[in-house]
Amino acid sequence: MALRSLASRRSRSTAWWYAESGDVRGFVWLPKGTWTDYWTGRTYQGTVNGYHAPLDTLPLFVKGGSIVPMWPKGTTSWQTRDRGELDYDLYPQGTSTYTLYEDDGVTRKFTEGASATQQVRVQAPTHGRASTTIKVGASVGRYEGKPAARTYRFTVHGKDAPSQVVMNGSRLQRLNSATALASTESGWYTDPATGITEIRTPSVSTGRGFTVELRQ
Repeated sequence: MALRSLASRRSRSTAWWYAESGDVRGFVWLPKGTWTDYWTGRTYQGTVNGYHAPLDTLPLFVKGGSIVPMWPKGTTSWQTRDRGELDYDLYPQGTSTYTLYEDDGVTRKFTEGASATQQVRVQAPTHGRASTTIKVGASVGRYEGKPAARTYRFTVHGKDAPSQVVMNGSRLQRLNSATALASTESGWYTDPATGITEIRTPSVSTGRGFTVELRQ
């Protein structure tokens, strides 16, 4: 598609690009803000020239400050997902909030109020090194099948590894590999190659809020 035809579709909230040939996207335009390449973890502002993206890699950028809920890794169907775990991809920058909505996913009882919401708030520096705080509120509301408790897994995209991770005032164990994190009840690990920190909390009552702090 030619650049000229894309120009008329340009908006302030959507990235757009045109391809040159092969695996290279000749030009990627990003709206105002800091954007992270979902595949590589590199951050960009403004425009990206000569972006490498073969046919099986759609250019995908996430805006700084985003809070993205995810099903647990390995999930193949919402019907068979692990209801005892909830994952979040976090791109901390400044203060951002997200309200998670849930219902039974099957019936229309949500029209009668059978649903629940849970707020997540992330506070992080816009520049420099400082602690990042994740506050998860209590789940408010009821629906059939709502879990009484669950584990949370946070994937925190950042350049600097925290010196420690504290949950409700207690330190979580620092582990030396992603494999070790996957096999333990709770803890955290920072990948030195990407700077991404993975945090796994112990099982927490959905009726109670909690705070996780990544201390520098």
